[in-house]
This record gives sequence, C-alpha cells and structure tokens, in this order.
Amino acid sequence: MKRLVFILGCWLGFAVIAPAQNTFQISFASEVDEFINNSMVDEEGNIVLVGKKGFTMEDMNALILKISPDGTLQSKRMEREDTVSIFNEVLLLENGYYFACGTFSAGGGFYHMDRYWVVIFNENLEVVEEHNYKLKPPYQKYGEYNRAILNKNGEVAVVATNERMVNNHLRGDFIMFLFNQQGDSLSSVQYENWPSAQANSFDSIPGTDSLMMIGRGVINSGQESLNFMDLEMNITSSVNISDAFSASNSYSKGNWLNNDEFLMSCNRIIDEDKYREYLFSVFRVNTNGDFLQELRLDRPDTLEYSCPFTNLVVAPDSLIYIGGFQSYNDFSSTPSYCIIYLIDKDLNLIGRRDFGGDANYELMGIEATPDNGCFAYALQTNIHDRWYYERDVVMWKFIREDFEIITRLTDQPAMALNNKAWPNPADDVLHISLDGLPQNSDFRLQIYNTAGQKYFDKGLTATAKSVQCQIGVLPAGTYVYQLQTAAGQVGSGTFVKR
Repeated sequence: MKRLVFILGCWLGFAVIAPAQNTFQISFASEVDEFINNSMVDEEGNIVLVGKKGFTMEDMNALILKISPDGTLQSKRMEREDTVSIFNEVLLLENGYYFACGTFSAGGGFYHMDRYWVVIFNENLEVVEEHNYKLKPPYQKYGEYNRAILNKNGEVAVVATNERMVNNHLRGDFIMFLFNQQGDSLSSVQYENWPSAQANSFDSIPGTDSLMMIGRGVINSGQESLNFMDLEMNITSSVNISDAFSASNSYSKGNWLNNDEFLMSCNRIIDEDKYREYLFSVFRVNTNGDFLQELRLDRPDTLEYSCPFTNLVVAPDSLIYIGGFQSYNDFSSTPSYCIIYLIDKDLNLIGRRDFGGDANYELMGIEATPDNGCFAYALQTNIHDRWYYERDVVMWKFIREDFEIITRLTDQPAMALNNKAWPNPADDVLHISLDGLPQNSDFRLQIYNTAGQKYFDKGLTATAKSVQCQIGVLPAGTYVYQLQTAAGQVGSGTFVKR
C-alpha cells in the first residue's frame, strides 16, 4: 500500500509580533480508507488528528497525523500483526505530549474491540507510554464515542462507551474514566443507558468543580441533555434540551460566556408549510437548559449539517469559528461544499468561507490556530462502484482575512438615493446609505447572495450617515443587503462584487 501526500499550495507571511500566517491545502490519501475522529492544537500551533486507516474491519489500524503551521505533515500508523485498532480522541498534556485514546482487538475484528487503549506520544510521534484495559462482561465492545479533558486536578477525564447485546442488538452504555497524565487508570464509573449512549462534547464549567457532558442516553427517553458531573465522574443531574428548537447532536466546548451561559451549536430540522428544512444553528444557552438567543446558519432548500466532531472553536482574539457542510442527500454523485462561519460572542455573523465543491466532502472538524486562523479537515469520498467507496483526508488552513467583513460607520455623504449602495459594482469597499434611519437607532445589516446564503448579519447603531463594509472576502457575484430594525425592514438593495 502506498501513501500519497499532495501539498497543493502554501503562502507565507510574517508579522513583527503575531505568529506567521500560512494558508495551505494538503491531502492524506491512499488506496485504502482513512477516517479522522478528532483533533487538537498544541501550543506551537501544530494540529494533531487521530482516527484510523484501513479499508476493512480486519485490516484497520489506529492513525495519528501532525500538521505543522507551514503545512508539513507527519503520520504514524499503529500496525500490529493480527490486531485491529482505532484512535477516538486526542488531548494535549501539561508536558506538551499527546494523550491519544481508543480501542483495539487482538484478532477479533472491529466488532470485538475489547481493550480500551491509551497511548502517549511525544512531539515526534514516538510512543513514550502505552496502557490497555480489558473490557468486563457482559460487554463485548468499546464504542466509538470518546470525549476527554484535563480537569482542574490535572487528571485526564474521559467519557467513553461500551456495548452489550440486548435483544440481538449492540447497545451502548456510558463508562467514565479517570487517568493520570502517564496513562494509568485511577477509577471508572459505569452507567447503563437507554436506548444508547453518545457523548457529543465534554467540558469543565468555569469557576466550579463541575463538569458538563452534552449527549444522549442519560435521561430515560434517550434524548439530548446537559449532564452535570463531579470530579469523580459521577453524574449529579441532567437537563433535557431536545425539545427546545428540535435541538440534536449538540456541541459546545470552551465557549463559556460566564459561569452559567455558553454557546452551543446543533443540527436542526424545521417543519415548514410543505417541506422540512435541515440546517444548523448557534444558541446562547444557560445551564438550566434555557435557549436565550439563536443565530441560524442555513441556505434555503438544501441540507446543511454541522461538523460531527469539533465544530465551534474560539480564536485567541475571542472571535468564533463554526464549521459545517452542505449536502444534497446524494453523496455518490453530487459534489458538496464545506462552510466555515465567523461570529462574535454576541452572535453577530461577521463572515464566512465556502470551500470544496469539486468532490464529495464531509467536513469533520475545525480548530482555531494561534494566528487567529482556522484549520479544517474533511473526508473526501471516492466512489469506485455501487458497492465500493473509500475516503481520503483533505485539510485546509485559512487565515482571518479569508473570512471577515469589517464594518465601520462613516459620515461620508450619501452618493445615491436612500438605502442604496455604492460604488456598484464594488471591489473591496462598499458604502450603504443610512438615510431614513433615525439617529442612534439600532439596526441589523444583513448580506446574502442570490442563492440565500448568509454572509453577514450584525447589529449596529446609526451614529453616522452610512456604513462602510470591507467586502474583499466575498466571492464575485450579486448580493442582496437588508437593513432591519425591531419594527421591520427599512431598506434593501443589491450590489455586485467584482
């Protein structure tokens, strides 16, 4: 088996104080199937990804990749005779090493992954510690959902699953582990769940000794819930959130606004008059499960999903990236686009980037980088015939200038009728008149393309005669802008970005 790595582009720039900003696209590809389960970024800006490589359930091996800030790729496949394995999660330790956890089976195949596996790598992807823990009856297999954090005591806290046979079907239960940073097991707590356990995200609650896991299977109905735990990994309470706005597959980690409120992304299904709209949203939520504010991210008449793994990350300057992808529900024939939105903590949409579109992509996760940029990884599905397909890993690094539309209020006199935009067409700078808006009134400026995709949605105050927008990040095309107040729409128009 051969491995091909394509470096498709790399542009380097330098700043006096800030980290170097790099943009690249690379591919990790071979004749067999690759899959990435999770990722992290270390203090030097390297991205570490873990998953598996191997086409069948009998030749699957755990995989770890490391991408440097300039796009250089390192990889290590954990090949061992008569053993199948997978990594599900990776975590940065205090000494700079990488804590990878997953499962393996010595000869039993994918459906008998009976060893929980911890491997600690140094910066060169060399193994420095390795431990495994055998599954206890009546369980047959460790599951694929793992979430890990360092708690306030410096211990590695892990939410995992294991599976047992119920009515001829495997059903997953939660098992919670505590490890020290050398990979030694300190304790475990087992929970039986219904109908099946799935952890979507796991985090410490700031200013407290509590942990919060968002997922399914803790409450009796099996619906999505906020689940609160103590430092010994005992679940102390749960709040059902699945009934609010049809929330599902919710994700939040490190996005706390205070000790009680956080940002959470989730997939949604909205029943319209004659059809169902698939989209994802970002919510401001509190620990009581109250949904306080929503930013809806969608394009009408398409299927859009958030990344199944890390999809909401905070950059060093506190702006937030949200990752997802667009599907037409026919992955075998239709190329799909990946999408990354840029928002602030007030849920203003201040930019987006569409990429892909030349193949069948599923964006799996994103990471914020130390230079305020964003790293993204997707699976590219290659269809060989109706019975056989395999996936490659494609990765992109973007810088902030690829996303952000910057606005400022200006007293430049209007050059056209009320609520018109100039110059039109525009290259980099667009002015929109605010004539007709009362002085100091609050309004929202929204920008869409003609397909209904939203690129900008921000609250502003009319302290000047016009708003100036830096639109260089917009793809060439025709756009619609709207000015909205609490009383309704007060102006709209179109402009062309050259």
